[in-house]
Amino acid sequence: MRHGPERVPERGFTMMELLITLAVAAILLSIAAPDFRAMVLQSQQDNRVIELTGALNFARSEAIKRASRVSVCARSTASTCGTDWNKGWIVFIDNADTAGTIEASETVLKLADALPEGFQVSNMAITSGAADAIQRNFVRFGPRGLSNWRGSGTFTFCDSRGTPAAKAINVSMSGDVRQARHDGSGKLHDAFGQQISCEETSS
Repeated sequence: MRHGPERVPERGFTMMELLITLAVAAILLSIAAPDFRAMVLQSQQDNRVIELTGALNFARSEAIKRASRVSVCARSTASTCGTDWNKGWIVFIDNADTAGTIEASETVLKLADALPEGFQVSNMAITSGAADAIQRNFVRFGPRGLSNWRGSGTFTFCDSRGTPAAKAINVSMSGDVRQARHDGSGKLHDAFGQQISCEETSS
């Protein structure tokens, strides 16, 4: 009687092989996890820097286009300005008597949500007639694109990685809005030429 070809029994993982595989995977994950977390933080920070840069440029552009005054303020609610930029920001037409305050006759153009937990944005600016740079709760652009930050100013973004990972937006005396860049030694400078430090902006 003829028999078919002999079947080779299937062989699975032994317990030892499985444990070794799991150990190697755990080691690889422990190496990759910090890099992955840094990538997530960087992406979140970049998105908010781009969003605020866009809001400031949009406000300036609308002020010129409308021959009007348009402000960006720290958000308290969807229709009121506050003092904490970490809660988001509001772009609105700001032609009424009280600058930096959304009054009944004024229109909100854009809203931004709060920053993710662990992130922080702050600013230092010199306004018209002021001598010192301090935290400001709004910046207003006029019909020619000039801002009330006539002495310039800087928004600084920080997270748990500290100063080495900081980002910043500089607003010039003319109202021009630009993301701050690192110099040849890798240091980031504000609109006043000072090195940016997350320790100084932490609350």
